Amino acid sequence: MTKEVELPYDMPNGYVDENNVRWRYATCHFCHLNCSLCVGVDLATDKIVEIRGNHRNGVVLCDRMGEKGINAIKMHYHPKRINHALKRVGKKGEDKWEEIPYEQALDEIAAKLGELRDEYGPETMVVSEGTYRSDHLWARSRFSNLFGNPGNLIDPGQVCWCWNYTVNMAMVGWPVEGPYPVSPQHTKTFVTWGKRSSESYGPQGPLRRGMSKALSPYRPAADQPRLIQIDPVCTTQSLQADTWVNLYPGTDAALALSWIDTIIKEELYDEDFLLNWTNGIFLVRKSDNYMLHEDEIFKGGSHENFVAWNAKTGKPEVWNSDVCYWKDADADVERVLRGTFEVTMADGSVVECYTAFDAIAERASHYPAEKVAPMIGVRVEKILDSARTYATNGPAYISWGLGGGDQAGDNATNCCVAKTILRIITGNIDNPGGEYVGEPGPLPDESGIKTFPVRDCELELAHLVTPERREKLLGNNYRIMGWPGFEAIGKCYEKMYGIPRPQVHQLLGNTQACWKAIEEGDPYPVTAMIAWGSNPLAWAPNTKRVYECLKKLKLLVVMEYWKTPTAALADYILPACDPLERPFSGPGEDANDFSLYGDRASTPVGDRHEDWYVFKGLGCRLGQEEYWPWETYEDACKFRIERTPGLDWDTACQTGTYFPGPTHFYKYAEKLWNGQTRGFATPSRLAEVFPTVMQDLGYDPIPDYVHPYESPERTPELAQKYDLRLTTGGRNSTLYHSENRVPGQGTRSVQPWPPLHIHIEDARARGIRQGEWVWVETARGRIRMKAQVDQGIKPGVVLAQASWWFPELPAEEPWSQGVFESNANVLTPDAEDGLDPMTGNWWTRGLLCRVYPCIDAEDRSDTYARAGDFENPDNQFVRAYDELGFWDVKKM
Repeated sequence: MTKEVELPYDMPNGYVDENNVRWRYATCHFCHLNCSLCVGVDLATDKIVEIRGNHRNGVVLCDRMGEKGINAIKMHYHPKRINHALKRVGKKGEDKWEEIPYEQALDEIAAKLGELRDEYGPETMVVSEGTYRSDHLWARSRFSNLFGNPGNLIDPGQVCWCWNYTVNMAMVGWPVEGPYPVSPQHTKTFVTWGKRSSESYGPQGPLRRGMSKALSPYRPAADQPRLIQIDPVCTTQSLQADTWVNLYPGTDAALALSWIDTIIKEELYDEDFLLNWTNGIFLVRKSDNYMLHEDEIFKGGSHENFVAWNAKTGKPEVWNSDVCYWKDADADVERVLRGTFEVTMADGSVVECYTAFDAIAERASHYPAEKVAPMIGVRVEKILDSARTYATNGPAYISWGLGGGDQAGDNATNCCVAKTILRIITGNIDNPGGEYVGEPGPLPDESGIKTFPVRDCELELAHLVTPERREKLLGNNYRIMGWPGFEAIGKCYEKMYGIPRPQVHQLLGNTQACWKAIEEGDPYPVTAMIAWGSNPLAWAPNTKRVYECLKKLKLLVVMEYWKTPTAALADYILPACDPLERPFSGPGEDANDFSLYGDRASTPVGDRHEDWYVFKGLGCRLGQEEYWPWETYEDACKFRIERTPGLDWDTACQTGTYFPGPTHFYKYAEKLWNGQTRGFATPSRLAEVFPTVMQDLGYDPIPDYVHPYESPERTPELAQKYDLRLTTGGRNSTLYHSENRVPGQGTRSVQPWPPLHIHIEDARARGIRQGEWVWVETARGRIRMKAQVDQGIKPGVVLAQASWWFPELPAEEPWSQGVFESNANVLTPDAEDGLDPMTGNWWTRGLLCRVYPCIDAEDRSDTYARAGDFENPDNQFVRAYDELGFWDVKKM
């Protein structure tokens, strides 16, 4: 038995210890935090024997990884892993395969893609992704763009963070939605909105440790921050919170609007910030809430400039967006935040205007706490107290969580805009303890020379996608996430930072439009899909529809660790390298102000390859050779840091997380090399409390609220049959979306079966007992789950844990690894009338369901039942079979 070795603090990459174990720095991808690891490989056996956290970064291994990384090591060598390329030889769903050489698989796939491109056009291909399973996103974009594709990408980002990212970009020029503040020591109020801080990244993760430290009862009373927890489920943070707002799922936008109303009515906003650094002072036409541009008031003016009221002159004053100052630089301007004014237009007409801030105030006035309280199921004083705490006990930080507006269908964008407005009107933007506005690196000076590492956006080649191709993007009608929004926001991003806006997950196709194109050939046939690290049978809504669509494809290629339910329908399965056997280099979805680095810690098992290798291999076979100059992925990684002084590959890996510049606040007030005030990367160069990008795209820039897609208010007839409110999600820390369910991996034993959380009163009324199997039914289908009965969830609400499938079940039909048995997305809708018109977000929260016990064949009452008992409508078997019954039957 080898003895425990203490690694040097300044351990070099590739260090060999006294046990002949080589240690390399690697990057974890078991969640999207991407912690830096030290991976030990026994040089005698070429096997991974231990994993530790990079102590230089303060990394502690989470329970997904296990002690000394045992779970990750078991996953790496698991017998169920795909280690060789597989080609389907039977019908889809029969689970019949043959192993073939990897290069042969790439040859055949490239040939088939070429044939389909020639027949249907390059838009016939769709790429499906999961939740950030590798850093090779730029390689996907590069391949797709060179292929001639319009960017047809579907992934959970349509309802998970990426769309928030885009809305944030439109309003403050950077994705401020994050799980934890950059400077928590300055945060006086934490708002944990739909976030399980203790479970999202593991109880050992930095988020949980940071929250525990911040909320420690041993801190001096004067230093203890306030915590507001917003969630219908009682989490660890709910028990610690000063205020727990246990609202109905899907009603978050109403709460946010009510907070805005309270803050404005009680004048709790940051007037100085609003006057000097936001477009809240710009004039909006009162009749239709349209923000005016210079050319609409002054002939020959610019449409990119805006106007504000100058109290000194009693006239409109033009804001020059290009220089982030007044057009008349010598004008004596007294800014006005509130008021109504008559403005003469260029055509001579006179219109009544008010400020953008007043326009927001007017909309929010429709959501006073007294009105919102019964809508969200929360007492009035709790709404008011939480709003006042957020506004007055700053700096304050609203953490991003999947339950805080994501997956809320046609309420989603409204909620995100409302939360960003809250941040802006309270001055919690780019301030210590508030919402940090990052940057790709130090801004270039007049020379234009960049010294920060190459970003993903610089490798994607988005400029090669022609305007004609861009028009063919599936889902362009959801304009914020399509090319129209991408270009509008990208113009501001490139002007500020000197690099293109990243496609990555900021440009998305629409999942439902993809299925329609497969089913109907509308607007054109989709015949091919490359799914990498993606299991749409688990993450996409309406699982039955997804299954049929995947079977119709002429070519389905899946790059995976396991044979998932999606992979089981593929034409080819390509074995993928896991994080322990591939290097890492990049800024984390091109959304961070730092870059992450890690080496290839071990030799790939079998014939596993990086995702980059596949995109390069297909690209070179399809005529893209000149655009793939790197021989290996390590070469590509090292290329990205060549322009950064003092940074070599081993140093980057040892550092783990590299910051190209210092963390500094109030950047909007800094002066640029040309003397201009920096401002924000938005159309007006100000924080846009009134997002003009949305107005230009034809949307209402001021948030509003609609009742959840299925609710007593919106669908009263449906509520008579389905009497419980359903929300989905709520994973525990060892599970990550649809991953980590393979027995033998060490991550499923804590929760081996899919739980349905139900309040004890609701369970009692339905004869449901703790731990028994129950049916959960919506208008779309039903699934089986195990009842988790307690008092920790709001009465009338049930929580179905998402993304379940059973790898231990056979993959052939009708088993399909249990993807229809307990998968919550069997229950969720994908109908167009529930999609968010701006981003395409669908509903997984705020739905209606009913829950009833499964018939238990082991129940001894079966023995004692008498035939005459079945004449009693209250007999348990009569009730159970009546509920189970037929999905639909017309009786005589």
